[in-house]
Amino acid sequence: MRFLAFLAAIAAFAVAGNGSAPAAGTCSKKAAVAAVLASSLPQYYKDEAQHKFGPIEGLQGVTCRDATRDGKTDMALVFYSGGTAGDIAWVVFRRVGSEWELALSRLKLYKLSLAFKGSDIVETQPVYLKGDANCCPSGGFNHRRYHWNGSKFVLARFWHTDTYKV
Repeated sequence: MRFLAFLAAIAAFAVAGNGSAPAAGTCSKKAAVAAVLASSLPQYYKDEAQHKFGPIEGLQGVTCRDATRDGKTDMALVFYSGGTAGDIAWVVFRRVGSEWELALSRLKLYKLSLAFKGSDIVETQPVYLKGDANCCPSGGFNHRRYHWNGSKFVLARFWHTDTYKV
């Protein structure tokens, strides 16, 4: 049951897509791909953003909202594996002048989901114990809450729960 709630939350995030409404033309999937390609991210994620590994894999979602509390729309991007690993990475770009600057990258993850608490970003990952099937993690969930401190994102809190609830 815990895992079903986890999957429902992932689906809700993917359907929500763009959180708060951005100013016209400032935050979009097209802008996200361009930002990834211009960034220092490893080539694998640049290829993922362009769906070079297939039509399903790649940039899963773009959420537009002010995560840095500077009055400008930022972009949170989620990368999808195309398979049972689900969402495998996420990054945040902030607007600096007319450019997108990579502000946070969380790469090489497994079955992650994101939630927003105010301007903070909460990452959740299932914990698999020995013998768990890919469908059914029994070790609960690890949560990491990231907060913009005025110059960078910092890990504000880490906690573990038995259920998906953030």
